[in-house]
Amino acid sequence: MKKLLIAICAALTAFSAGAQTIVEGIVTDSATGEVLPFVNIAVSGTTVGTISDMNGEFRLTVPAGMDGKPLSFSSVGYSPVTKAIPASPDQRMTIALEPVDYKINEVVITDKSQAGRRVLKDVVEKAAANYISRDYSYDGTYTSTFNSPESGKCKSTYQVLGYDADGYTRSTGGNAFAALNYKFSSVVRDYKVNDYDLGKNHLDMVCGFDVVRYQFNVLNSYTLTDFDFTIESETSTEYVINFSCKKPRLVNTGAWSPSAYSGTITVNKADQAITAAKYTIELSGYSDLGISVVKNDGKPTKITADVKYAKFQGKYALRSIDAKATSGGKEVFSDSFTVNTVDYKSPRKVSGKVFYAR
Repeated sequence: MKKLLIAICAALTAFSAGAQTIVEGIVTDSATGEVLPFVNIAVSGTTVGTISDMNGEFRLTVPAGMDGKPLSFSSVGYSPVTKAIPASPDQRMTIALEPVDYKINEVVITDKSQAGRRVLKDVVEKAAANYISRDYSYDGTYTSTFNSPESGKCKSTYQVLGYDADGYTRSTGGNAFAALNYKFSSVVRDYKVNDYDLGKNHLDMVCGFDVVRYQFNVLNSYTLTDFDFTIESETSTEYVINFSCKKPRLVNTGAWSPSAYSGTITVNKADQAITAAKYTIELSGYSDLGISVVKNDGKPTKITADVKYAKFQGKYALRSIDAKATSGGKEVFSDSFTVNTVDYKSPRKVSGKVFYAR
């Protein structure tokens, strides 16, 4: 009997090992040969997927019964690719994505503006279906660089444990910031913290550059007429829409004392979800406490933001933000925030915020 049980256990172990397929590989740019990070990789027609790492590498566990489905590879600015899962588990995949060659057709500018506005209206209407519209937790890496008169260029790297109590519900500014909670599991600095200015961070402000999560920006459906829109380019998979604000103000920029606001938004045609946003805000007044918190005249400042989104567990959420502020030709700060993992099915709750850390 004992031998029989051992044989059965061995058989079950072998069956379990064969019940799933491990797929590994690398994704590159077909034009340059450079590796591509943050590429969305999914089993076609399912929510099973992953993202390539900073070295373009990926590892995906394909559940039993799905090994006959192809894998899809997609990234903003590249034509999507679909490939069959290798027959042998020892066969690594090498995927080369082709950059999209944007070709703009000559059409009437007014028509382009109306079309761009219609696309963004659809984006707002479908945000609840496309993005995580409930509470969720995430792990990420936040890097902050700024210049100090006493210490020179200072760099800090924070490992972030975050929790968003509302998710992508298009909250107003105050409510949205209140729902954002985070703490740091570790902080590494290349300088010594001697005062508050050297220990503070801009993470709240940086997260506020997420145009889908927060309401007071180009996606405010009540102020779309304040903007000129142009469809800069269109491919079979996405739109790239230029926007420029004719009357910048707090309600359509999310910032105090705005003097200019413009940028581009990339929209996935298949589901009308924003996958990227790049924009610039020029301010006649700026406060280091936050661009939407305190009005402080006398510091003309330009802020640029590069925001990307990706699918996690089948829903879109923030993937990364790179933000830089300059004033009087000098850099105020240069921050980046990258989300590594997201969980909205069993979120880990975090209370409060950390504005200062030694």
